Amino acid sequence: MSKTKVLIVAGTMSVGGIENQLMHLLRQADKKQFQIDFTTTLEHPYYQDEIEALGSKCIHIPPTEGRKFFRYCKALYRVMRDGQYDVVHSHELFHSGMVLLTARLAGVKHRFVHAHNWMEGDSPKAKKSLVRRVYNAVMQLLIQWNGTEFIACSTWAGKFLYGERVLKQSNYHLIYNSVDTARFIDQYDVKETGEFCGDGWINVFQIGRFTPVKNQLFSVEIAREFKCRGKKIRILAAGNDGGDYVTAVRRKIVRYELDDYMVLLGIRKDVDVLMRKSSAFLLPSQYEGMPLVLIEAQASGLPCVAADTFSHEVDFGLGLIKWMSIEESAEKWADAVEEAVTHERARKADVIGAIEQKGVDSKKFAKKLCTMYEKAVERN
Repeated sequence: MSKTKVLIVAGTMSVGGIENQLMHLLRQADKKQFQIDFTTTLEHPYYQDEIEALGSKCIHIPPTEGRKFFRYCKALYRVMRDGQYDVVHSHELFHSGMVLLTARLAGVKHRFVHAHNWMEGDSPKAKKSLVRRVYNAVMQLLIQWNGTEFIACSTWAGKFLYGERVLKQSNYHLIYNSVDTARFIDQYDVKETGEFCGDGWINVFQIGRFTPVKNQLFSVEIAREFKCRGKKIRILAAGNDGGDYVTAVRRKIVRYELDDYMVLLGIRKDVDVLMRKSSAFLLPSQYEGMPLVLIEAQASGLPCVAADTFSHEVDFGLGLIKWMSIEESAEKWADAVEEAVTHERARKADVIGAIEQKGVDSKKFAKKLCTMYEKAVERN
């Protein structure tokens, strides 16, 4: 029996929520049944070595910026045509319109598209240029015309990328984001020691790319409020260590003399450990699709303080999340965090039940997608 060949088009395949999700898919997929390859616009992305170790390809294509747009499409066409893929699965927001059109021209019959966000840009308030609005409208039409299966991580994300009409179609699928919940459940009751433990500080964890969307500059303001109040509460902020935004965050920390109150950790692989070392989780994002990190935090049983800027479908229903307006002051957010760190973690049995009910485990996510790939190809 020949393998079902799937090409994932998802930008860089560097560290990020979407990339983490796709790696769950690759790890869980039956390698005898599926060949899942990835495109990347980076020379050597973070996940390339693991992708290749798992028997898949990491195929380099040029980025889309400026005049390179058509070169990107031409390279993508060649990859799709020469690879003879059964399925192309695009995760490129509005740019998925060109990906799906290219796939159609390359003869790929099954063209999946995945919505991960309900907004784009640095802020919901940011006004798009006329050129961008026209581009998005055209891309949405191309997505509608060329997609064969439409997937969204939340209802908000689906409406944003596809429009209301697609959500009523039989080929629209709401599939929540997922995480490797075993990492958090299996060690749920472990009492961590060592780094950031036993020094009299209360830890609040935050993780995400350092960008205006993730809003770490606002987290600095919250940390400043803790200092002004004389509270030994510190924010442990994990994420990339590089770029203009993280530089701006560092400068603000130095200016306010907050080295003890907000610690930048860089990229960390021990997220589950850091969750167990923390008393609350912080997510002040300008917007999210369905944040994996909030799923992980709830899988750890942590009380969470989160911006009310994305679908509440992510909520486990255990009373762990305090939803906050992004318009509220840092003082109000600090109040919410102070209250959150006094709460107990959720009962393990309740967390396990919620994970099962919501279907947010990576094994279920991978099984759903692989079943969809398989059924699509069987319909030939």
